[in-house]
Amino acid sequence: MRKKIIFMLLCGASLASFEFSWDLIRAKLAQPMPAWMERQIEEDLELFPGKEISNEAIEATIRDVRKIPSSSQVGFIRYRIQNNRISVSSPTEMLSDVRVAHVVEVLEDLAKHLPLPDIEFLSALWDAYDNPIYLVYTHCPVFTICKSKSNRFGVLFPEFRHFSYRQRLINDIRSTSQHSPWAQKMAKAHWRGMTSGWHYNLDNWDTRPRSRLVLFSKAHPDLLDAAFTSPYSLNYAVKQTMEHYGLFQPWTYPAAFVSYKYLISIDGNTFASNFWWQLLSNCAVLKNESPYVEWFYVGLTPNVHYLPYSLDLSDLKDKLLWLRTHDDEARQIAEAGRAFAEEYLTNEALVVYFYRLLRAYAAKCKAVLHEKSCN
Repeated sequence: MRKKIIFMLLCGASLASFEFSWDLIRAKLAQPMPAWMERQIEEDLELFPGKEISNEAIEATIRDVRKIPSSSQVGFIRYRIQNNRISVSSPTEMLSDVRVAHVVEVLEDLAKHLPLPDIEFLSALWDAYDNPIYLVYTHCPVFTICKSKSNRFGVLFPEFRHFSYRQRLINDIRSTSQHSPWAQKMAKAHWRGMTSGWHYNLDNWDTRPRSRLVLFSKAHPDLLDAAFTSPYSLNYAVKQTMEHYGLFQPWTYPAAFVSYKYLISIDGNTFASNFWWQLLSNCAVLKNESPYVEWFYVGLTPNVHYLPYSLDLSDLKDKLLWLRTHDDEARQIAEAGRAFAEEYLTNEALVVYFYRLLRAYAAKCKAVLHEKSCN
């Protein structure tokens, strides 16, 4: 049976433009690449020394992984850049999905302002591309927003969904922080989030890491205010049980959380999606030790930019008490996290990293003399 490939040329079509400061982007690109950033890109691409990435390897990866029964979880997206024109195809996914459309828009905006290399690259639509059986049949790098630390095929790149919301949140956190000096913040930790973290059922819901965190809050309300905001993927019986124990609170806009001195970051299904803005908040962030990484984690130093804690929460009480009794150190952690986020986690900074990654990837591509060449 012939494979169905959905293909769309997007050189003319565009979503509503993101409002980037291209002067700032060019200024950042003119600066030397930070050592941590260079190291992350090199590590992500080190499995392919020399010019060894080819279209044949991309096609073989799509073909071989799609033969695996669970391959519907992959969501391969294939991007092509040629003469600063962007096209995208997928064997399975809707190209109107915002996780695809926003990457295309970033590429199109880049093409208007900077020369892009002629390349093709493969991306996984979902949070991570980590299944061991997929990696056995992977023959090329796969761009992904998150991966396990042991995954050598995944190439980390920023998540580009909802840039308008990101910018609004950045602006509001900056503004709210100016009116929330450290001395006036509550010496207490705060967390809100969904019931993600894989399957919750009547036998195990209270063993899920996020449930443990909310139950910890019930036991130590003087140290932590934690609650779920939405019953994500819960069946009725589990939802009813968790509501009975008072584990849910209404959703609150994140900028309000900067009135606390400490914020908790905890993994969901994979990475914690709130970590980036928590670093920006001028609050001391506690982040669980995790097998998952995003593109910027290597630039962070534990106990400098954030305070690590165990996912089983065995040390969380001690860490929170330490923050209370070491207020100057807690403030320094908050300030260091914010400085990092202001430099590397703004929308413009994400575009800079993506552009540098694409150029490094292009240098690895195999030169072949036909129209579908990778470079």
